[in-house]
Amino acid sequence: MQALWPYLHSYALCLLKPRQMLDWLAHGIRPYGDEGELERPDLVSQVALSWAMALVQGFARLLMANVLVQLFLAYHNHNDLFSFFIDVQDGLFPYYFLVLSTALDLVFFPILTLVQTQVWAFVLRLYARALHLPGDEGDIAEQVTNVALSSHFFLLVPIIGPVFQQLSWLYLLYVGCRHRLGASRSLSIVILLTPTVVTLMLVSLVIFGVFCLT
Repeated sequence: MQALWPYLHSYALCLLKPRQMLDWLAHGIRPYGDEGELERPDLVSQVALSWAMALVQGFARLLMANVLVQLFLAYHNHNDLFSFFIDVQDGLFPYYFLVLSTALDLVFFPILTLVQTQVWAFVLRLYARALHLPGDEGDIAEQVTNVALSSHFFLLVPIIGPVFQQLSWLYLLYVGCRHRLGASRSLSIVILLTPTVVTLMLVSLVIFGVFCLT
């Protein structure tokens, strides 16, 4: 646990002090007022810690679902009218679906997170190159996305954690665009919208192609 603490410390600081952590990654300027032991937040450590947050969320989700199932079974066994209208297997189908979907989420979480991170890194590299920023565009993009991965800490929040995670992911990317790319507010918003716009364009192109072929 002692060896893990510097990584957890850096992970938390990426969420709480993203600008200072970006300065540390880019210029070696240590976060102000923090004297604890830190490890540089690289892609592997950030994804691993994010996966740990997802595992905790998954187990908590299954635990709450199991409690609800036990209540359902207890009520089903003691209420003849309820058991007459609702079959046990039909009532347990949502639970089985939740277990399967949670297991798949946890298994594929690292792969999907890496894909998402690389897509955003590619977008950031393009804009960094267009802005003629000094330094390596790949390093700049990696620093921004590595800091943004700390948003998965919010997965520990029950029920609404994934919503907070997505919002904080976009916020940390926005901070990275402003602080490391030197982008204006409007350009930062354009950068954040780029993957969505490109995806909609590709979907529209596919739909148009399908209609033209039929």
